[in-house]
Amino acid sequence: MTIRPHAALALALATLAWPAPPARAADPVAPGGVTDVLGPRTLALGAGVGVLSGNEGLFVNPGAIAARKRYSADTFYALDRRGSTTVGRYLGGSVVDGISSAPAAVSFGYLRALDDATNGAGNLFVAGLALPVASKVYLGAQARWLDAKGTERVNAITADAGLFWEVSDAVTFGLAGYNLVPVGHERLLPRGMGAGVAVGSDTSFKITGDWRADFDRTGKTTNRYGAGAELLLGRMVPVRAGYVKDETLATAWWSAGAGLVSSSGLALDVGYRQSIDATNARTISVAIKTFMLDL
Repeated sequence: MTIRPHAALALALATLAWPAPPARAADPVAPGGVTDVLGPRTLALGAGVGVLSGNEGLFVNPGAIAARKRYSADTFYALDRRGSTTVGRYLGGSVVDGISSAPAAVSFGYLRALDDATNGAGNLFVAGLALPVASKVYLGAQARWLDAKGTERVNAITADAGLFWEVSDAVTFGLAGYNLVPVGHERLLPRGMGAGVAVGSDTSFKITGDWRADFDRTGKTTNRYGAGAELLLGRMVPVRAGYVKDETLATAWWSAGAGLVSSSGLALDVGYRQSIDATNARTISVAIKTFMLDL
């Protein structure tokens, strides 16, 4: 059968106009597990090692908890989702006392993994001590005990350490090491390190940047690079946004969050992050906080 030129042209145009098959969805982002649970402020900023982060220092920099004389307590809930599937639910709380023990600060935190696709259900206990070692320089250490019952049974104690330096009124720097005592459970308690800097004021505008590395969680060193910004509106409403390039979970995240701080010392924080490569991967963290400050 002979195809006439005008028929061939029509066939070619129809082929071009036909919608292309949808691109294959990006590979799903692996669950982070207990190792990646963050408080809502740190989650929203994407970078918290160099930030005066209150009780959230238990997750990112234990040296920062001594930088202010205060008593603070919080309770929080975190949810990790992949599409319609929940891959992690976590409920926890923490207390930091930097007043009765001044100049040192003591801390205690508890996290319950209600269900966790990576670690299974279990408990994480954290207890630490931080104190000033020079003018505006604070050093902290904490024990971390994980008791988890998943595909890998874990009952192990390791340790974190952190340095927090208030370089000036507008610049702070942090350095931290995680799971420094090897326990033979690299996937769940990987050795890691982080460094971060923050520029600005907690009462107006602040920008922050981080680098964090896991040395053996995936059998090789993987890095995370994050940056974020925080603006305090009316001295009551902080709004936050951030970005993280995450080699450990093989994705990039955008994040956002907000809070409400009352004059009575009660605060509410919400943080959210979503994968840029797989939009069905997202994490939500919510915390209620109470505090007394003695600056």
